[in-house]
Amino acid sequence: MNDHNARPSSVATDDSTVVAASSAASHRSASTASWHTRPSESETGTLERPPVFDGGDPEKSSSWTLSSARSHCTDGPPDLSTTRLCFAHIGAAMTLFLATTDSTVVSTSLPTITSDLHASHNQYTWVGVAYLLTQTACQPLYGRISDLVGRKCILYCSILIFALGSLLCGIAQNIIWLIAARGLAGIGGGGIVSAVWIITAEIVSEQKRAKWSQALSITWCCSAVAGPLLGGLFSTTKSSVVSWRWIFYVNLPVCLAAVLVFELSLRPVRLGPSQTASWRALLRRFDFLGLVLFVAGTSMIILGLSFGSSSGWTALSTLLLIIFGGVLLGTGAVYEIYTKRDALFPPAAFKDRTAVVILIITFLHQFAFNAGTFYLALYFQAVNGATPVGAGLLMLPYSLGSSLISMPAAWFIGYRQTRFHNTNGQKWVICLGLAVSTLGFGVMCLLREGCPKYVQVLCPLAAGLGIGMLFHAPHQVFTRALQSKELATGTSAFFLVRFTGATVGLAASGAIFDIRLLHLLPPGFTMGTHGSSLDLSGLRSLSPLSRKMEVLHAISQSIRDIWFVCGPCLAVALVLSLFIRVVSTQDDQASNSKGQEISTTSVPSAFCHAPANDSKA
Repeated sequence: MNDHNARPSSVATDDSTVVAASSAASHRSASTASWHTRPSESETGTLERPPVFDGGDPEKSSSWTLSSARSHCTDGPPDLSTTRLCFAHIGAAMTLFLATTDSTVVSTSLPTITSDLHASHNQYTWVGVAYLLTQTACQPLYGRISDLVGRKCILYCSILIFALGSLLCGIAQNIIWLIAARGLAGIGGGGIVSAVWIITAEIVSEQKRAKWSQALSITWCCSAVAGPLLGGLFSTTKSSVVSWRWIFYVNLPVCLAAVLVFELSLRPVRLGPSQTASWRALLRRFDFLGLVLFVAGTSMIILGLSFGSSSGWTALSTLLLIIFGGVLLGTGAVYEIYTKRDALFPPAAFKDRTAVVILIITFLHQFAFNAGTFYLALYFQAVNGATPVGAGLLMLPYSLGSSLISMPAAWFIGYRQTRFHNTNGQKWVICLGLAVSTLGFGVMCLLREGCPKYVQVLCPLAAGLGIGMLFHAPHQVFTRALQSKELATGTSAFFLVRFTGATVGLAASGAIFDIRLLHLLPPGFTMGTHGSSLDLSGLRSLSPLSRKMEVLHAISQSIRDIWFVCGPCLAVALVLSLFIRVVSTQDDQASNSKGQEISTTSVPSAFCHAPANDSKA
């Protein structure tokens, strides 16, 4: 993808490929020094002093300056055998699958989990929100910390945290315990995603990176499909031994196996700390205040949405949380413009029209996508009476459609860009994707109790196809709006907004569902024996039939109101997409040479990006 005439077939199919293709180029100047393999004992006396200073002091030799290290690093990553590369990517795929699947695996199992743990309506969404929120909050730090402690260290520590969080989820005895454990798992999951992409990009040569990254792209797509299916499979089991808790237990042996595979395949490779990174530089340059303002503001709004559904929208606690959350976000935006530190958001994110439009589109896209993932599963189980695994199968038109459509969309972008040398293909895909997804969420309002099977298939399929077109093109257009020195920070900001949109979308859809359901349920009726607990088993056995149909209609209408919100959000994004500028891509090769000078020490996130790779898609 770094070649100006790259074949369309090598185009990344989703965000994951973008990250894989770009991580190594962004890290070249600071961390490529750790790409060499260990010399044999017979060679140690004749080799030059390597530019990796694992335990050594680079300052003791005046010949080893930063510039000479960079010069030495141009040889690229280590010459690993194909077997070692295969095993390294197998380990990467295993851990990446766990981390990405964990955000969707609970979608089909949540009704069963909340029923067993007697969770309330607003606690229902927090099982998913907790994982996404902590993953988002910690994401910008991982790239910097990996420079200081080494790639392997950050990966293994993240796997350990994720495994511990999964274990605590599996043994959770109440919903608060489960939510807290999900938050812990999210911290580890974010580190896994970051470290995997950095390591796999650094051990593969630039010419082969596109080919190898496709394996992880497939993993990313498969996780979106497998998550609801696996969650439903374990939740459907009636055995006293196997239950929904095994959704989390199975993570433990897979984590152990992945660590062993990684260690065996990467043993010859030193992925140690960067020689140019230091804790002092991190404390002096990293935008901690901006991150705190962003995360605190987002968290307050999410809490306000949660409290609004339980305490009322006019309650003082609800209003204060939402107002103060908005104030913190506004303060953070102003601070980002004027801060002298390495800001989370580059100046173009606030000044360039295309960049602003893309960030808004990205937020609204993820808002709708995550709402659909969780509440379609609830619709199939609560309204249609499907089992959890049945709901996972019924989710395939939505999840599989969104995964598969990204490939022809990427091919079309590559074809248009190769032929016309501009971003018109990206704009076409974005506009078409938003139009189809707006239509899809609009027709999903037809989903109600007793609707025909073809409606249950075609409506989610339309929404999924539109959503799937938007996984890659917006990122390409966004990076085009940035200067080369802003690419690493800009890509970090892009994914920060993307994860935030997913988190807020889930929280907001939960609030919509809760408040509407409380108004639509028959007087004196509660969903289960534990207050507002969503008890599906009790719902299926509800009598008389007229009362059951009345409750099903209330649930169906409440979920439909979520689509009523998602549709207009995507329509707004569609209108905004018309203002995206089409720019030339003729300067790709010039930007490539500049992008390779980006240092890891200026990258606030693992989602670093060199201009060459994304612009070539």
